[in-house]
Amino acid sequence: MQDFFESAEPRVVAMVLGAIVLLIGVLQISYLLWPQLKAFNAVNESHAVLQSVVNSSEGLDQQLAKAQSEVQNLARQLHGDMAGLPAKQMESYIIGRLQKVSWDTGVELIRVKPGDGQKVQMFQESLFEVEIHATYFDFFTWLRTIGEELGYIVVKKYEIKPRGRELSDPKLGIVLTMVSYRMVQS
Repeated sequence: MQDFFESAEPRVVAMVLGAIVLLIGVLQISYLLWPQLKAFNAVNESHAVLQSVVNSSEGLDQQLAKAQSEVQNLARQLHGDMAGLPAKQMESYIIGRLQKVSWDTGVELIRVKPGDGQKVQMFQESLFEVEIHATYFDFFTWLRTIGEELGYIVVKKYEIKPRGRELSDPKLGIVLTMVSYRMVQS
């Protein structure tokens, strides 16, 4: 090695020493400094994410209240106001709602006959045979309002007969079998 340095030109020796110094510098940067920079950047990114979470969590109570409100609205759409009622009070509640909706929509409620339905998977049916007299448009409004007031109610069977001789908007005699489903507690 010493012979190489003695016989080589100074410019070549300077280049070899420069390359060795450069190689040592690159190795130090890649093994000592680069992992530290990566760790620092990762900590810096984590800090930024946590800071954004802290800043956005100031409205967390409002977001939770909004989510609870949406859940309550969906439960009301599915079950109406019947969700928390015991099974024995459900019949009287539905009959009362049918009467109120009938008064509000101009439909004449003739009779409501509650009955027991079958158990369908994890739901218990409650049947209501309902007879009403109404015009077509009043009946349509009545059905839509029943859906809004009572939630998910299914018309299982229906029979519609004209009750008068009016051609423009005759009174109809309507007999419906409506079904309400209630989840059975296991």
